Amino acid sequence: MQIKILIVFLALLSPFPVNAQTVEQVIKKYVKFIGSEKKWKKVNTIITSGEYNYGGIAFPFSAYAKAPNLYKFKVPYNGKYYAQAFDGMKGWKIDAFKNESTATLLTGKAALAMANEADVEFENAFIDYQAKGHQAILEGKDTIQGNVCFKIKFIQKNGETETYYFKDQTFELVMKNAASKNVELQGTLLNIFYSDYRDVDGIKIPFKTISESNGQVILTITINKVVVNTPIPDKEFQP
Repeated sequence: MQIKILIVFLALLSPFPVNAQTVEQVIKKYVKFIGSEKKWKKVNTIITSGEYNYGGIAFPFSAYAKAPNLYKFKVPYNGKYYAQAFDGMKGWKIDAFKNESTATLLTGKAALAMANEADVEFENAFIDYQAKGHQAILEGKDTIQGNVCFKIKFIQKNGETETYYFKDQTFELVMKNAASKNVELQGTLLNIFYSDYRDVDGIKIPFKTISESNGQVILTITINKVVVNTPIPDKEFQP
């Protein structure tokens, strides 16, 4: 009995609970939740389709991604469309809604801004994050939509800072807080909520994403279909 009392007493004195997690452990378990580093390393392309709801206006979209950072996004609506793409070095966009008939080429800072807005990096930022030059700091726990979550401050190698919240039981990503990369939103802080995770060929992808600012929903993305490792020719990303 005295030994049990001593163990309990020492546990109460400890500055960290017995089940405390380090930032590396939380990230490792999150990567395992989304399918593991090994499985993601085998993914070369992802084709996604679904619906965007922006300010109450819904329209379909298709997105194409190819490792390491090729990207294309297309939105058709009422016989017109908007498209943008990035081939790893330069980008382009065409907005038929503004009666554009030829693509506008983007280079330098303009191309980088578009790439950052689209988040074109194919591989999840938390995979090999230290080797990529990023930093992660565990800032304790917080409650998000009724879920107790680990709170991690993530500092990218370019200096941009984001805050991520992972469920403390399943380690799925629940929310990200970050400045918007959309030029029109001028750096507005967004809470981006992730849900409806589904298994696609061994990797987990959130099929619903909701972006909010000050409690107001700005954008809802609902994915209907995801296809992995279908060959995509590089010319698909050219204008």
